[in-house]
Amino acid sequence: MTKTRLLTFCFFTLPMVWVIGLVVFAMVSLSASPQKPAQTTDAIVVLTGGQNRIDQGLILFAQGKASNLFISGVHPDVKKYDITKRWAGETSLPPCCISLGKHATSTIENASETAEWAAEHDIKSIRLVTSNYHMARAKLELSAAMPNVRIITNPIQQDDLDTSERRIWRLMFSEYHKFLLRYVQILFT
Repeated sequence: MTKTRLLTFCFFTLPMVWVIGLVVFAMVSLSASPQKPAQTTDAIVVLTGGQNRIDQGLILFAQGKASNLFISGVHPDVKKYDITKRWAGETSLPPCCISLGKHATSTIENASETAEWAAEHDIKSIRLVTSNYHMARAKLELSAAMPNVRIITNPIQQDDLDTSERRIWRLMFSEYHKFLLRYVQILFT
């Protein structure tokens, strides 16, 4: 490769690929909807950290979409009662099988905590609940931690995030780069 071609590649092609990737990532994330909404799984897994995530997990659990609900990244002081008292739906929650993971403070740790719980409970399929902007990286991490578990995604739109505000675009920018970094790290491990 000549020096001119190398410079052209570095200054034009790579930035163009990066911009296109960012736009595609944002479009896919913002337009994402739940996969196979009628299908049941062994468990619903909710990753904490954003508005509506736990509520959506409780809705799916009450609808019978899984016989287990695991919430990863819960604050150590939170009890199961604190979660179930949030429920205001017409149907009651199943009487058992809500588990709280209280050690995870990052998406990588969510994946590890979930994989450990899933192995203990012989879980073969999960419905993953997290925010739409977070779903790509969350699924990447959980797929790497649990390669034999089928993951159905259930991305949600947070009420406190609007595409007309800068905050969502900062989140997209940040998540895109975190996703790329983790993808490369997982690829080479």
